[in-house]
Amino acid sequence: MKQSKMYRLNASFGLVMFVMLGYLVKFFPGSLSPIDRFIQDLVRGNMSNGLTSFFKHFTNFGGVRYIEVIVVALVLFLVFKKWYTEAIFLVVNVMTAPILVTILKYVYDRQRPSLTHLVVENGLSFPSGHATASVMLYISLMIICRQRIKQHYLKYVPLIIAVVMIVLIGISRIYLGVHYPTDILGGWLLSGSWLLFWFPVYDEIRFKWRFKGVQK
Repeated sequence: MKQSKMYRLNASFGLVMFVMLGYLVKFFPGSLSPIDRFIQDLVRGNMSNGLTSFFKHFTNFGGVRYIEVIVVALVLFLVFKKWYTEAIFLVVNVMTAPILVTILKYVYDRQRPSLTHLVVENGLSFPSGHATASVMLYISLMIICRQRIKQHYLKYVPLIIAVVMIVLIGISRIYLGVHYPTDILGGWLLSGSWLLFWFPVYDEIRFKWRFKGVQK
């Protein structure tokens, strides 16, 4: 019970941070320009053909088409293993991302950076859909793996992989010129808050279903 309250408290804190950031994006965008420009210059300061090719391909791991394929394959595997709550957890999180992002982009109505876009992107900028979806997918997958891995020393592997994926996808969106750094931060705060709120609910249902023999 105390642990659930702590998760929800952290989720509330993350949501407040997102709302505060969104308020600045909506009403005081100029206040974010210095930090956005600093990080953009840092990420895009040493552009090369090799880096451009790498990020053009890597950014797809946070895109709709790649995520759809990954999720379908994972859900089939999870259902085959009779890990039903894990499958529901994954699907709910990943399906929530585009709904939240679509609504919030129209609320905040932030245009994309006026930089040279190295990939074609349409629509609004805040929060980043790739950043939101990547956290939803890779952190969900990390949680599932850590719960199923028995060897303690291996539990850190999915965490490291998830963090690397999320960070590189976020950097790719800045490098390719299609998002401000604060768009990425907004996506991370939004999806992190959602996962912190939803995780204890999922974990409780998972425990009950395993206890009752509904799933393995």
